[in-house]
Amino acid sequence: MSTSNSKDKKKSILIAAADIVKEEGVAKLTLEAVAKKADLSKGGLLYHYSSKEALIKGMVQDWTYNYFNGIETLVKNNTNSKVGNWTNAYIKSTLSDLNNDKRLSSALIAAMFTNPSLLEEYKKEYNTLLGKLMSDNIDPIKVTLIRLAIDGFWFSEIFELSPLDEKLKNDVINELNHLTKEKK
Repeated sequence: MSTSNSKDKKKSILIAAADIVKEEGVAKLTLEAVAKKADLSKGGLLYHYSSKEALIKGMVQDWTYNYFNGIETLVKNNTNSKVGNWTNAYIKSTLSDLNNDKRLSSALIAAMFTNPSLLEEYKKEYNTLLGKLMSDNIDPIKVTLIRLAIDGFWFSEIFELSPLDEKLKNDVINELNHLTKEKK
């Protein structure tokens, strides 16, 4: 199998697994279900991921990399401001996962409910990001309020706990973005 084809297969497996978690729940995440959804034999799936734990670890690693790399890309591409770049990118990336495919969320949920130790890499990256947020030329109290608001927003959306209507959601996001532009 060529490297490109192998990467494509792995990606389709990870997408299938995330979609199962999102649509049916972690309990329905089985190797058989993922193989079927990815249009592979179980042996084809096992070629790439030798167990359910290896699959979930792959999900967490892939989506963690994509999420944090996406934040760094947003920061690098923002040449307009020296204030709040990391915090603004954190807001955008978190909302992007929620507004698009929720695959990072699915990976984190799968790990949390099957083997929480698989979250260690994500926690490490998250803590590194927190250091960058705290040195983002914004008052640390405001950074913390923004982070907790976005984390709470993520939690509310993922678990469908009193989701905000569109107008209020947009108003809250606009206010959080405004706070990222206020210097210390």
